[in-house]
Amino acid sequence: MRKNGSRLISVKQYRATDLVIFALIVIIFDLLMHFTPTLFAGESIFSFCLTVPITLLVMIRWGWYSVFFAIGDALLLTAINNPSVWQSYLCYGVGNASLMLLLIVVKFAGKKRIASTWYFTSLFFICGWVLQNITISVMNAVCGLPFLSYLGSNFGFGITGVLSLAMGLVITLVLRRLDGMYEDQMDYLKRLKGEREEKRRLAERGEDVLEFDEESFAILNKDNDLY
Repeated sequence: MRKNGSRLISVKQYRATDLVIFALIVIIFDLLMHFTPTLFAGESIFSFCLTVPITLLVMIRWGWYSVFFAIGDALLLTAINNPSVWQSYLCYGVGNASLMLLLIVVKFAGKKRIASTWYFTSLFFICGWVLQNITISVMNAVCGLPFLSYLGSNFGFGITGVLSLAMGLVITLVLRRLDGMYEDQMDYLKRLKGEREEKRRLAERGEDVLEFDEESFAILNKDNDLY
């Protein structure tokens, strides 16, 4: 179905496309982080994963669909790093799945409030990072591995350490600045529809749509003072 030369798609198609794009980003990034060190033998290369920032981003955009990113990325990372260790699948699978507890925060705090200010968004991400790493450490202890050792490793410098926290936080705050990115997509689509309808109504009345920045308003105010 076409309208004005553009193809109309359903919400389900839009959601599926959106989820596939983010899934491909995560998969490609994980593979790059895994194979890049082999190209620089003997070099110390910092690596990190996108599990927490992308999972929480999808959680804001599509809600419970983020569970596929949390568990799927755990399985992928384990498959390419420790494929023969079944405990790793369990530990990282449950650890990443614990991020779904933040759906409770999303439910009561609201997506708009979380994305409204940089400090709420930062707190949301930090809570996810801490929750993930504590759960992974607990699961390692359940599997008979030293709890304090893994806790120190997860909160130290490494793929799940504080450097990864810093990188994930930067990525989250950058994405938050993009229009419609850190926003419930149903609300985003409704907002776009409302903006298009408003512009069309103005065009039908023959009115020009003007946009003023702060500097323009200051100039207009100065001009008004002359009369």
